[in-house]
Amino acid sequence: MSLKKISRAIEALKNKDINQATAIFDSVRNKLSKPHHLHACALAYLQSGRSLDAQKVLSKLLAKVQPTPQLLSLSGDINKSNGDLNSSIVDYQKACKLSPSSPELYYNLALVLFENKELSKTREVLNKALLIRPAYTKASVLMGRCLAAMDLCNEAEETFQKAIEAEPNNFLPYYRLGRLYVYNGKSKEAYKSLKKSLDLNPRLTPSREAMILNSIYSGNNQEASSLIQSALSYSPTNESIISIATDWMIENRQEDPYRYYEKAWKKNPSRQLFTNFINCLISAKEYKKAENLLNEWKQNIGKNSTWESVYLKLLDAEGRSDEVLKFVKLSKYRPKHQVQECLAHFALGNYSDSHSCAIKLNNAEPRNQYYLALLVTALRCLDDKKYLELADYDKLILQSNLDLYGQNAKSQNERADLITHLNSLHITDEAPVQQSVKFGTQTPGNLFAQSQHQVIHNLKASITRVSFPFFSSLMSKGLAQTHPIITNYPDQPYFHASWSIRTRQGGFHRSHIHSKGWYSSACYINVPRVIDDSSNAGYLQLGKPPFKTKDELQPDFSVKPTSGSLVLFPSYLWHATQPYQGEGDRLVVAFDIGKSNQFV
Repeated sequence: MSLKKISRAIEALKNKDINQATAIFDSVRNKLSKPHHLHACALAYLQSGRSLDAQKVLSKLLAKVQPTPQLLSLSGDINKSNGDLNSSIVDYQKACKLSPSSPELYYNLALVLFENKELSKTREVLNKALLIRPAYTKASVLMGRCLAAMDLCNEAEETFQKAIEAEPNNFLPYYRLGRLYVYNGKSKEAYKSLKKSLDLNPRLTPSREAMILNSIYSGNNQEASSLIQSALSYSPTNESIISIATDWMIENRQEDPYRYYEKAWKKNPSRQLFTNFINCLISAKEYKKAENLLNEWKQNIGKNSTWESVYLKLLDAEGRSDEVLKFVKLSKYRPKHQVQECLAHFALGNYSDSHSCAIKLNNAEPRNQYYLALLVTALRCLDDKKYLELADYDKLILQSNLDLYGQNAKSQNERADLITHLNSLHITDEAPVQQSVKFGTQTPGNLFAQSQHQVIHNLKASITRVSFPFFSSLMSKGLAQTHPIITNYPDQPYFHASWSIRTRQGGFHRSHIHSKGWYSSACYINVPRVIDDSSNAGYLQLGKPPFKTKDELQPDFSVKPTSGSLVLFPSYLWHATQPYQGEGDRLVVAFDIGKSNQFV
């Protein structure tokens, strides 16, 4: 009977009926002993998303046979699915060593190296794959993405074009080339390439998403509206497109900005939609709407871990820390609520407990800048000397002036051109709802990558001349080898993201950190005269968290902004700006330094 069941499971797997295959394998799993049966079972579990079960079955198989390239590749797939990229890389490397003439194995290795942001190694491995099979389109496309991430955009474009020439009816190179054009601000070329990818594959929703972003970045609101309508008529509950559309409507002060969420919610109340929608509402302080949505989920789905997580966020936003702590302590999902528990302890003055929560979070994700910021705050509340190491402003902060701002006529003219150009890029009416700026606007997209204007290239070059020697000097400043600035030091620092902020009278930034950066910045292009020595109005301030602590923490470092100045600081440090009153806009360019941007 077991052999018949196993045969049926393998047949279901071949027919891509994964649910049936896994159901049958579940009933005979303990009786599996033959290598090809175990292999099929592991494959079925992996394809059904049960990577931990797949790993257990594969371990049983590898105890019986010598590892082959096929099994090592499967192990790499499983480890990748489990989020263990380093083990996955080791598996694929072993597979390539056993079968050095297989371009597919090199591609698998390159893909996980790229995901791990090891770009030089990715490029090296892809060259091996393409040497064996020059017309390997998937490898060529990944090479183009790798080159784009390395800021070699001209080479990336050539690589995508060659892939198109080799396989003109394949949607993939058109799609990635289109994203490259979006990233570089070439809106007409982007539209053409993305449209071609959709002609070849109308089901390619990410291409529709990229077309929407392209129209938003270029300021074509009419086209953006049309593309949003078209995309949502094709995929009415797509969470990513709804999120982009909602942010765009809020930034442009359109009526009823949550209508796409509400419509999709009635049609398909998924977990992701619920989470995105309610986070948006909480960020906008629409607490009553958030509460109504919570009640709908509770009535239709129940009080599961998703409901609890969002409920706790709402309680925290409303300042109900006592209730948060009581709820968390009774929850069977308590380990999933570490962040909210940590914040509640801060508010109630239980700083040792906040520290314990922050330690657990950091141990789980040591590169998470938000978790690190929580730990830094806990150390400060405890008056722990380690705080002074993590917030050593003398060593960790650079304040400098850019060489673009001389007093000669040429410098003054270039500064005026830069201000004019940046102002032209501020095309929205409001800042993104989940960003920190209030009474101001933020440019969409990645400024340094998108703008083809010479003044932006000159600004980036000036920033590079000042910043990168400072980054190199960090290794010789006596920081401990366990210091996060050292442990998270990028192999190659990149401008991960860049944008401009323009605030008007009363404008400010709420306290925040930059989750995707290693180092962050404020480059002051134009500062109103009302920001001066008479008060700290308009100043950049570090150290004060955005959440409540029983003993209120004040900023412990301040910077007076001046036109042409640059400030660099670790991305995990809380930073905010004070509001100012008086005439004039404050115009800033900001950027995050860290690992590569892989938008393409």
